[in-house]
Amino acid sequence: MRMNGETAIITGSTSGIGRKLAEIFLQEGCKVMICSRDESRVKETVSEFKKTFGDSVIGRKCDVTNVEDIKKVLGETAEIFGSIRILVANAGLNTTYGPLEYLSPEQVASDAQFVIGVNLIGTIKVITAVLPYMIKQEYGRIITLAGAGVGRPTPNMTLYSASKGGVDIFSKCFAEELKEKEEDIKINIFLPGMIDTNLGKKTQIIADWKDEEAFRQETSLVLEHIGTNIDESCKKVIPYVLESCKDNGKQIKGYSLLKMIRGGRKLQKIQNQGKMK
Repeated sequence: MRMNGETAIITGSTSGIGRKLAEIFLQEGCKVMICSRDESRVKETVSEFKKTFGDSVIGRKCDVTNVEDIKKVLGETAEIFGSIRILVANAGLNTTYGPLEYLSPEQVASDAQFVIGVNLIGTIKVITAVLPYMIKQEYGRIITLAGAGVGRPTPNMTLYSASKGGVDIFSKCFAEELKEKEEDIKINIFLPGMIDTNLGKKTQIIADWKDEEAFRQETSLVLEHIGTNIDESCKKVIPYVLESCKDNGKQIKGYSLLKMIRGGRKLQKIQNQGKMK
């Protein structure tokens, strides 16, 4: 097991990519703090993992927009595990899917504050709070989660994409700061690819723009042709949380670019045949 002796906090780790990363880390011998905003989901996830991993997993409720929540989770992790060597700032969400023109200024203001507040500002808050622990122990590995909005424009997810584009550039800028430090602390950015998680399922489709059932059918086709396997994607993070990692400010691509290109061509043919609107 490559992560024996490691300790990690993974935010937003009761479902989707965060939960899968927690499972993989535990399988590799790491001790993991599970956390999310939903206390009942935290308890349920920890209970399930304890059946296999015992005392290597603990969990606490944590809202990454709340500094006091973050400080409490960090303090308990350090006290119970003795260190915080790894942070995966995974917590993220989206509210609506569809063109920006369909939203009122009031809705945009509300959605932007919520989405950017969690995805970008929440990421910055948790990294800022964990930094003193890593400086004191002269070591740390940080992974942030980027995605849609990084590298190419993504229509109909404008606010979400803005938040993830912000995470990407924040991480790269912070990596430059870390290069000036004597401590062995590194930050890298995970781009998992298109994965079927609760992020998409819980996003509200703008009713005036498109029928939800039709949209879900289209999304299923897209996932079938260019979707990424969650296990294969998340396992690519492991080398970047190990002590041997020398990369800093690098994008970790969890998807296959070749598959996306080939899948995109197939989707174009389907669209031309009138099977997608």
